[in-house]
Amino acid sequence: MRRTWMSMAIGGVMLAGSGVSAGAQELVSRPWQFGLVGGMTVPLGNLSQQSTTGWHAGALINLGVPLVPLGARIEATWYQMGTKSFGDGNSAKARIIAGTFDVTYTLATVPIVKPYLIGGVGAYNVKFDDTRFTTIGSNSQTRFGINAGAGLRVQLTGFSTFVEARWHDIFLTGQSRQMLPISVGISF
Repeated sequence: MRRTWMSMAIGGVMLAGSGVSAGAQELVSRPWQFGLVGGMTVPLGNLSQQSTTGWHAGALINLGVPLVPLGARIEATWYQMGTKSFGDGNSAKARIIAGTFDVTYTLATVPIVKPYLIGGVGAYNVKFDDTRFTTIGSNSQTRFGINAGAGLRVQLTGFSTFVEARWHDIFLTGQSRQMLPISVGISF
């Protein structure tokens, strides 16, 4: 009986190891991955005076050379901030559409769990809806910005999942707007 359990345990470990190897081989042979991302977005600084915590969703392409810790990511994301009420019947909220180009650096080359750093530049279209300013109402600006953050990727057979937090600073006319999206995603 004991020998049967040992044989099953060894077989299970070998099977799990072969699945990770197949996933690693697929990742090495393909230098790009398509992915989806979503999560919550926390407004910071001036943006927190016009919006509350909201959500975001987007698509991405990861680019990388096999077995090299440097990579790149191209990402398009929609950020919808929550409505902030001012108590006098007025309210405000923001919507941001971003296209970013980022560089990634993997900190450890462990086969399954990989912490990484990410940062780059992007174009951000920011639209404010503010009922306090009836002459302005809804206005939109497209400006450049920067972002930086960190994440943890888990490589599975044929796909990977990740969790990350990234700080964004958008250079709007007059002052910048900042946000902190906390994301969960999948790449395949």
